[in-house]
Amino acid sequence: MNYQSIRATIENPLLTAFGALSPAVPVFFNNITAAPLGSETEYVVVDIGFGTTNEPTLTSSVDTARGLIVISVFTEKGRGPARNQTLITTAVGVLETLNDSTKGATGVFTKIGTIDGPTFSATEGNPLFMGEIDTSFISTVLS
Repeated sequence: MNYQSIRATIENPLLTAFGALSPAVPVFFNNITAAPLGSETEYVVVDIGFGTTNEPTLTSSVDTARGLIVISVFTEKGRGPARNQTLITTAVGVLETLNDSTKGATGVFTKIGTIDGPTFSATEGNPLFMGEIDTSFISTVLS
């Protein structure tokens, strides 16, 4: 099982999409980079967790993993939800493209489940407004 190739299938399109925005929005991934403590500028945190792995499927592959993707978007507090919703929409668009991909002979094939959210929160102690979505995924390593 190659967890890194599964992560890359999910992380790379998100990194590309948020990097293409104007201005570019920094993306932080769990266990790789840490979001800046006390930041007052916008950023995105992507958390990919693995659940069941190497389960037998209807195909001959046993390199299958299920898990959860949580994407948290942080934007400037007190300026309304529009920017946060724009960034959430970017994340949803990327995730939905994973379901548009076709299964090839090699690589990683990933499909996501229903996207839950967004949920929004603004706590008194945090200078940023947070929006969050989550979804399940199933990936099969084909090569």
